[in-house]
Amino acid sequence: MRRILLCAGVNGRQKALQWLRAAVQARQPDGIFFAGGVLSEGRQYTARDGTCWGMTFDDALFVERFFATLGGLGEPPVFCAVIPGPMDTPLTDFLRMGMHAETEFPNVHLVHGCLVTERDVAVCGMGGVLCDGPACENGACSRVLAEYHLRSLWSAKQPRRALLLPTPPTGSLGGPAGRAMIGELIDSIHPALCVAAGPSATRGSQRVAGTLIVNPGELACGWAALIDWQLPLEDQVEHLDLRALGRVGCVEVGVGD
Repeated sequence: MRRILLCAGVNGRQKALQWLRAAVQARQPDGIFFAGGVLSEGRQYTARDGTCWGMTFDDALFVERFFATLGGLGEPPVFCAVIPGPMDTPLTDFLRMGMHAETEFPNVHLVHGCLVTERDVAVCGMGGVLCDGPACENGACSRVLAEYHLRSLWSAKQPRRALLLPTPPTGSLGGPAGRAMIGELIDSIHPALCVAAGPSATRGSQRVAGTLIVNPGELACGWAALIDWQLPLEDQVEHLDLRALGRVGCVEVGVGD
């Protein structure tokens, strides 16, 4: 695969799915890497409003709509690799719905702790909530457990290895949301590419010890990125303002549906 659309942070907004469709139509990528954030930030779950799995009916419908959108992108449908974000909970519900989507849409792949290969690319990720300590609560994943699930990516033979994470590392790509353990995970795996979902305010890309780290920003705010591995290193990443498709350059405007 040569051209990959990098994205995250739909955040429960239908407009973000429309921007995703527009980006695929305009740029015709060979694949899509989605680093988590399907459901809205700040959402609250109450058992009274939940489905039999625990997710609210509205949230479950939106997750289904998200996977159906991925399944229909491109002709033929484009390869999609997905991990859940910290708010895509309960995690068991999200993964169950994702496995159903894999059956219905063969181009969609959950790569949460699971290695998937497509031509010359191997991709794996660790989604949900990652914690720094050895003992984590409420289903959070420790660094040791994350490294265990990601070890298959470290040994993959494909020339291009991609890592998807739901949180950015410390520094310019993470800002206040950055986590030191994310940088440590990247250092332990040494992928060619790491897509780390982060705030739109700190979107960007940087190379660290041979790894290209990209925070594409949030689809809910109209942001994504595109990598073209056949271009020179300094030109490989293009940050996209999906609100400005068809216009020259990227224009900062207010966010709204």
